Amino acid sequence: MELRNYSDLTILIAEDDDTNFDYISQTYRNTGLIILRAENGKEAIECCASHPEIRMVLMDGMMPVLTGYEATREIKKSRPGLPVIVLTAYVSQESIREAVTSGCNDYLAKPIGPEELITMLNKWLVV
Repeated sequence: MELRNYSDLTILIAEDDDTNFDYISQTYRNTGLIILRAENGKEAIECCASHPEIRMVLMDGMMPVLTGYEATREIKKSRPGLPVIVLTAYVSQESIREAVTSGCNDYLAKPIGPEELITMLNKWLVV
């Protein structure tokens, strides 16, 4: 798996679980990315609004305050071209449909391997 250099590109990880956030951050540690964190859906919306430099969002589907799906709907209203990848432990036809209808560009099923996380960077971030 090719680990590209994403120096000075910013992504948002919207994840309320510290262990999951740490795992994703560590997977991306040698990419040069600037990583921001939101711990709930409302923070994710605010972060995307106040940080136009964000180039991709990894969005936990089930978070407090607002779900990842609700947050994605709001984010896409002002930033329709921003890639949002939902992270979910609940893979079903219904959750996939909810991801698509909320505007998510892609999804990853938990548990997520490091190769899958790198693949999403290479797929959605244009350097």
